[in-house]
Amino acid sequence: MIGAAVLALVLVGVLILHMRVRRDLAQARDQVVRARQAQEHLTGESSARDQRLVRAERQAKESAELLREARAQQDLVHAETEYLISKRIPALLSHLRAPHVIVPGVQNPALAGTNVERLHRAILDTLTRGVREEGERIDEAAQAVVRGAISRVQTQALRAQDLLADVQRRYSGDEHTALLREVLGLDMFNELIIRRVQVTGIACGATPGLSRDDTYLVDLMVGAISRVENFEQRIEGPANHLRRRIGVAARAAESILFTTAELLANAVHHSHGTLKVTIAVHETNNGAAIVIDDAGVGLNEEQYARATRLLSGTHPVRLVDLGNPPRTGWAAIGRQVAHYGMQVTLKKSAFGGVQAVLSIPTALLVEMPEGSRPSVLAPEPVRAPVPTAATVIRSEPAAAFRPEPVAPSVRPEPAETRRPEPATGPRQRHDQTEDLAPLPQRRRQPTRAASGSRPTGGPGGPGGSDDSGGRLLTTPEEAQKRWGDFQVGAEAGRREALPPQRHDITEGI
Repeated sequence: MIGAAVLALVLVGVLILHMRVRRDLAQARDQVVRARQAQEHLTGESSARDQRLVRAERQAKESAELLREARAQQDLVHAETEYLISKRIPALLSHLRAPHVIVPGVQNPALAGTNVERLHRAILDTLTRGVREEGERIDEAAQAVVRGAISRVQTQALRAQDLLADVQRRYSGDEHTALLREVLGLDMFNELIIRRVQVTGIACGATPGLSRDDTYLVDLMVGAISRVENFEQRIEGPANHLRRRIGVAARAAESILFTTAELLANAVHHSHGTLKVTIAVHETNNGAAIVIDDAGVGLNEEQYARATRLLSGTHPVRLVDLGNPPRTGWAAIGRQVAHYGMQVTLKKSAFGGVQAVLSIPTALLVEMPEGSRPSVLAPEPVRAPVPTAATVIRSEPAAAFRPEPVAPSVRPEPAETRRPEPATGPRQRHDQTEDLAPLPQRRRQPTRAASGSRPTGGPGGPGGSDDSGGRLLTTPEEAQKRWGDFQVGAEAGRREALPPQRHDITEGI
């Protein structure tokens, strides 16, 4: 019994010990599993941490690379901006003054087409607009100042011309010949001053400052010649090829006279002192044309281009573009050409110089009244060459062209230099003008004797000839009377041109 009880107790103890061992083993197994899981968790966290560390290192490298690129881009933009300030903007300002100066592009080709180039281009464009607008404002203000000053000078010069004309009238006798010669010299000098003042004012936007009635075109041509210094020695002609009483409307008379005078002065200035400048007036299908030829130094291609641009009157001209000292002649002509619809063309003349052609449209021309006549200084029309058998001509009356009677001992002049005889009837005048474009005056006037015709007589008569090749000369008394009439008419025109009040303000400015 005791042994069985002991055996039972031993078995119970073994069972209890086995149960404890199994429990401890289960706990140890659980701990191992938990430890393994913890180790696996730690391993995963370490791996994630390593991955984050790798990513962080990679991002740091990328950030450093971006920082270096940003710094390099900043240095590049900084250098390009300095180049813009130091090179491109000064070149742009020089280009605005002298178009032949080239404005450089971006310094670094890598910036071409980028926002930096576009922004710099926008800066240059804005600067260009600002400089041009400010330059135009300053130039307009300067032109206004010049116009105001010129108006006063022109008024005083016109008054001086009026005083000189009064002196010429009071001392016109033979006993005052020396004084009259001096006064005429002063009058010519004052006329040159008026022309220079006039051209400067017109170039700055002023009006010619003088007004005229409807005037014969040949008279305007003679008046333009008289405004050129030393015209007696330097200008040959003028040649009148008009076959009708063509005049210029009052609104454009002074402008055409001014334009012709400036073209003549330019031709004389650029010709040697011994070379002649020729001038002729022709009738065209579209109006009339004044042709001026010189044998001077001529123009090169650049000068022709500049002259064409200025004479067209279609391009705005600023004072700074006229040089130093300003050369205002072509600019002033361009303003008148654009205002009245005229045209001035330049080309190389047959003498190697320059040929200037002033084309006057029909709208500015009128047919002068039948009772009027040009001044005594106006040239008579040049007769057309005598037709030959080889020339195809229309039938005309035999009396249309007759040689002038000359003294038997005088050799007749060539046909191309003879003066035309007065028209003898309506049929003859119709034959001479039927191929010409009609002038604005619609009603045909009755026929009158040709203006400026002189009496023809024998060698001892009033229109007798001398040893000058058969040309008819006037008597000294007739010349004196005509010159007196011319002076009186000129004085009246100058008085009408002066403003009614005694203030220093020129009309139209």
